[in-house]
Amino acid sequence: MTERARIRADRPRLEAALEQLPEGGVALIAGGAGYGKSSAVAAWSTRQRGATRWLRSSRGLPDALRLAYDEDDGVRLPRLARATRRGSTASECAAALIADLAAPHVSLTLVIDDADALATDLAGCDFLRRVAERDPDRSRVILIGRRATPLRLAVAQSKRVVLEIGAPDLRISPLQTRQIAEARGWRGDGGELEAARRAAAGNGGILAAWAASQGNTPQHGRVDELHDFICRDVVGETARLLGRLANGGAEHPDPSLLEALWAEGLLLAPVQQDELGGGGWQLPALIADALGLPNEIPNAPIERRPVTAQRTQVAVQKPSASLVEVHDLGPLTLDIAEGKIDGTSIRPRSLGLLLYLATRPRHAATREEAIEALWPDAEEDAGLNSLNQAIFHLRRTIDPEYDAARNSNVAYVRHEGEVVSLHPDLVRFDSAVLATGLDRLPRRPSAEEIDALFDTYRGPFGMELPYETWVQSYRETLEVGLLSVAERAVINACDAGDLDRAVDLALRTTRIDPSDGALLERLALLLDETGAAASARRAARRAIALLDEVSVEVPVELLRLGSLPQKGRSGSTK
Repeated sequence: MTERARIRADRPRLEAALEQLPEGGVALIAGGAGYGKSSAVAAWSTRQRGATRWLRSSRGLPDALRLAYDEDDGVRLPRLARATRRGSTASECAAALIADLAAPHVSLTLVIDDADALATDLAGCDFLRRVAERDPDRSRVILIGRRATPLRLAVAQSKRVVLEIGAPDLRISPLQTRQIAEARGWRGDGGELEAARRAAAGNGGILAAWAASQGNTPQHGRVDELHDFICRDVVGETARLLGRLANGGAEHPDPSLLEALWAEGLLLAPVQQDELGGGGWQLPALIADALGLPNEIPNAPIERRPVTAQRTQVAVQKPSASLVEVHDLGPLTLDIAEGKIDGTSIRPRSLGLLLYLATRPRHAATREEAIEALWPDAEEDAGLNSLNQAIFHLRRTIDPEYDAARNSNVAYVRHEGEVVSLHPDLVRFDSAVLATGLDRLPRRPSAEEIDALFDTYRGPFGMELPYETWVQSYRETLEVGLLSVAERAVINACDAGDLDRAVDLALRTTRIDPSDGALLERLALLLDETGAAASARRAARRAIALLDEVSVEVPVELLRLGSLPQKGRSGSTK
């Protein structure tokens, strides 16, 4: 059997638009079935620093809130969890969720899928309106639906930044088009495939159904299945409106209506606005064929109009093109002017030099220090040769155009005399930001200052070099400092009676060191105090296992939470 094509799911336009969504903003993503809206947002959310929670509302608001509680289990949405456990009404649970979003120490991204299903219901529409009009906070909300109009009505009175993203930003690329078609057994030339992409308005679902319908063997789909998918799932109740437009029932179609249908993937705009368009407004050929309609929209204006895909433009301040950001907490990546570089693509010698300089004051070291740390067993000449190669390849990785002989461009990696360093103003490390934040943290830090430190920490330092002693030392310094800050903050939160805050901080500490049984024990006790019994039991069982591994006596209270018998355990107490 041949291996199925591997289909890339990235949507660069969608991700670029979502990167503009500020804290507290609202995004509306509308497009017909098949555009992969939910999967694209899910892929984008995995690369964000903050937490993301989903509300899947295809079966109504009560079911959506229940599913959100089941998935979160009181970790990020503790008020919703308590309201659900008490058996509160859907309205009370919705109010609890909004309170969770507005908590001063919370910075969540809430994704409401099938949001237009809520917009057609009175209680659901009221919930969407309250979410959009809540008091200013740091949480972002993304509404995903098929039709933009009901979503716009739900957030019409919002004073927040509202970002609209339509089907043109969700279209599959020519490469993805070929991958989808080949995965469905299609074989043909590139010109026919690009014509099919245009005929499907860049809709991956329509393209996949079309490719399946092109085969002659029994396992391939039939043309009527393609038409059923388009009529039932993609077009739906909009078929009558499209028929009126295509048959000339509207003498002068409203330009705003045409643009709304274009944003939903049901029309192609003139070529001035749309790279897939033609001389005027058109129905995509596959949609027109499924509905039995002509694809030209008569009497439609063809003059260029401003694109209204974003109702509220977000001003984004772009960083300097010369700045290099090294994300060295967690899997290493570099943000440079040309884009993003994954740490796995950097040569091992250069990667070691980069991480070693990250641990040094002002990111500088003598040649002897660097060679001793990175190549301790090498002869003098061999060590110097390895260092020179590491410097050369690291320079070319960050700036491919750099030429030391011609002294061109800025030297991000500097080798002056006996000192090797990184340009202190043009190279920034996440680990250095965290270390500076820990050093400058006031005696009584605010919740925002503590959350900023935790947001910087995305994983252990130097994951690519786990066994180097200098990596372990620097990693432990950062983690001990962060854990000590969290411990004080947990105590302060408990003293102030803010158990939700204490649980949130305790959970973050366990992510820093998941093998520390004492941290998990504290988390289990806090979760039990807030009433999250299932979460407390899981944390207690894990804590018991870790304490047993190091032969530490297990407290009776922890055994009780884990619902484990006291007899026969090495850590049981009298």
